[in-house]
Amino acid sequence: MKNTNTIIGTIIAAMAVSVSLSASAQSYYYGNGSSAWNGAIGNATLTLTDNGTTIFGSMTTGGPLQGNAFVLYLQTGLGGFSSTSGFNDNGDQLRSAISQYGGVGEQSILDFASGFAPNYAIALQPDSGINFGGVWQLANVGANLLPYVDSINLTPTGSDVAGTYNFSFTLADIGLSAGESFELFGLQVSQSGWSSPEALGGTLTGSSGWGGTQTEVGYQTYTTVPEPSSLALCGLSGLAMLLAVRRQK
Repeated sequence: MKNTNTIIGTIIAAMAVSVSLSASAQSYYYGNGSSAWNGAIGNATLTLTDNGTTIFGSMTTGGPLQGNAFVLYLQTGLGGFSSTSGFNDNGDQLRSAISQYGGVGEQSILDFASGFAPNYAIALQPDSGINFGGVWQLANVGANLLPYVDSINLTPTGSDVAGTYNFSFTLADIGLSAGESFELFGLQVSQSGWSSPEALGGTLTGSSGWGGTQTEVGYQTYTTVPEPSSLALCGLSGLAMLLAVRRQK
């Protein structure tokens, strides 16, 4: 009986370790310190965590967004694009911000860092008649053609003053499974595609605004939590067998 109890204790301990993997430690990402646009993103902090299915984000801005959007570019898998130069979607304000394009003659260009080739973007603006955030796939397309993926459940909305804004999206939204990683880099952009020097997860060189080209310097990585280990699954089976043996005795 003592040996059986010891084995059961070992299995339960292993299961506890596995269960602890189901809640990721928080990862923090910081602005580049620029206050050119009130420091909303340059002095912001972004926190990410996940449960193996859903990613939860919390961004505390360093100042009011004042009608501008925050765009977070994401690379999953092999990625996609080296520059925003081919993005020409001004179908709505957030698509304009992602594309950094307001129309003919109204384009900002962002050249992404070596090793970073995003294929998705998150864009959000909690006020200014937008009150929304979402996930889009990136593509060299025109108005209303960036593929919309899903809402990010942005809260609160109705104001874009300095504060904390929460959002969430699924790993499936960006083509990932539990345990996989993605790279990220974000910046503040106007609703009409005028880019700013305020960045998060790296910094920028070059000239912002329409007609200007900025180059991303640096990016960050987020690793999602793995699926429950096979040890826990074996443990569950083993525990069930041992309990059945004890009942028979």
